[in-house]
Amino acid sequence: MPPKKPAARNDAPAAAPKKGAARLFLVYGSDDLSATRKADEIAARLCPPEEQAFGLETINPESGTDTAEAVCAVLRNTIEALLTPPFLGGNKTVFLRNAPFFNPLAEPGKFADVKAETERLVDLLKKGLPEGVSFVLLTGSVNKSTSFYKTFQAQGEVHAFDEPEKPKEAEEDFIPRVEKLIEEKGLSMPRPVFNAFLDRTGYNLRQVTAEIEKLSLYLGERKAATLADIQLMVAPVRESKFFEFADTFCNGNLADTLRVMRRMFDQRVYPVPLIVNLQDRLRQLFVLSDCLKRGWARLSGGERFRTLSWSLPPAGETLLSSMEKDPRKGNPWAISMMAAQATRFPTGRWYRWLTAAVDAQAAMTGGDAVDPEVILELFVIRSLGELSVDKAKA
Repeated sequence: MPPKKPAARNDAPAAAPKKGAARLFLVYGSDDLSATRKADEIAARLCPPEEQAFGLETINPESGTDTAEAVCAVLRNTIEALLTPPFLGGNKTVFLRNAPFFNPLAEPGKFADVKAETERLVDLLKKGLPEGVSFVLLTGSVNKSTSFYKTFQAQGEVHAFDEPEKPKEAEEDFIPRVEKLIEEKGLSMPRPVFNAFLDRTGYNLRQVTAEIEKLSLYLGERKAATLADIQLMVAPVRESKFFEFADTFCNGNLADTLRVMRRMFDQRVYPVPLIVNLQDRLRQLFVLSDCLKRGWARLSGGERFRTLSWSLPPAGETLLSSMEKDPRKGNPWAISMMAAQATRFPTGRWYRWLTAAVDAQAAMTGGDAVDPEVILELFVIRSLGELSVDKAKA
């Protein structure tokens, strides 16, 4: 059986359509920056800037107009634009941007009225557009089983730009693209700094590009980014602020954790959600650490690409299956990174910190007169302070 192909990406320029043929271009994907650039490129090639005053008609629905009535109005306007002949017999390009209503399994695409208007559009595309008319459609996602998608696939071109969902996809596609963007800005990031950068941005190229630009302006003449630069300048978009606090704590750096915690206090983040989220992370790290210690799980690979493999006896299978959060069912990339984090400290320490976090939450919510912020700060200092004591003894 041939190996499974990676998620489709099409960065190559679209070939010019044959004269007289219905010119259809569907561009979609969760990587909205790449998809938008591709759609803009196709529209500019079909209708050069000097011709766009009369030859390009752009339909761009406003954000939030996802009611059935509003969507149907957009679809009717699109059909009318496609049927309107080009000005003075020239060429015409209709560009429908940001149209998230072509999935009949989700709103607003599943509304009966929207389905009916979509069928009208599909019937028009199947019959063929007027001579000289092209259609470029940009959307976040489509349902590949629909006649809508199959019409573009059969009579036009489809360009897919999806963000990586698996570690291997990130390794082969997304990470090299980010490294190239960093290099083009003249910046450098050691591997731990680069990993921290991606932990905050996630796999969204638009967010990554914006954060690299912001980081470049902040660094100025200095080109080597540090972990402190990432923590200061790169917004933790991939996860909430709670992720940032839990991740910093579990890395074991007392000064960094106190700095993050106090910044969140300044942003009026209440301590109880912070400690509850940290408990969840500590619980997962305790389980992973124990599984690694028992030999039920094995971590392999380098810093760029880690893999967690499982080999459970019947007792282990029963134990993990009964858990509310079975680590084998989580996101493989995230679980692998947490497993690597779990190897930093002994299993007993993760359990002791988890117990202390539960006690800290009880103190915050038990009606004591002590300020919850003070309780959280004491918990952090006592817990991570163990590491300083161990270091001094060594």
